[in-house]
Amino acid sequence: MAKQVRYLKQVVSHLENKYSSEKAKAIMDKALKRYDEIVEENMHEPKEYHMHTRERIYPAIAVFAAMTSEGISRQEADSFLTEYYKWRSSSLAPTIRKAFSIPGLYKLVPKIFMSLTNKSFGPQAGFKSVDQYSFKTEARFNMVKCPYFDKCRQYGCPEIAGGFCDADDICYGNMHPKISWDRTKTIGHGAEMCDFKIHIKQ
Repeated sequence: MAKQVRYLKQVVSHLENKYSSEKAKAIMDKALKRYDEIVEENMHEPKEYHMHTRERIYPAIAVFAAMTSEGISRQEADSFLTEYYKWRSSSLAPTIRKAFSIPGLYKLVPKIFMSLTNKSFGPQAGFKSVDQYSFKTEARFNMVKCPYFDKCRQYGCPEIAGGFCDADDICYGNMHPKISWDRTKTIGHGAEMCDFKIHIKQ
């Protein structure tokens, strides 16, 4: 199962660029094994979790565990993963910008954002948001429970959760010149909540 996960496929070349081929292989062998173990430990979680846990969270936890078990410091492993998240997001950001370059489509961003949040980032997937507000030109809410942080903390590596937050900023921070991404704090970076806000500039 692990070898089919895109996150784990793509990280190999980054490890090889950072370390020797032998070191990268040793890390990946352990990461693939640890990933399958974590999935097995969480086999009864709702399927709505899977797009977050199996595709993003568990691979990161597994690579972190493998790197530190190979003698790499927690700080270095965290830094490596954060840069890897940024690379992945940077490759996706142009696709998002291109989609919203269609004339007038940017005006639907608040509506799309709130709909996507409720569909894929709701209680069924391990999240909890409060104080939701949605209007034609704005959408905002406070996320008070996040499985990205919860799972990383559960597996002893809460520091890597912030990398996921940074990746969001890259993906959504420059969607369109008239769209403002105004999140100022996140649970992954130590705040009590993530204050999501997105609005259309006047």
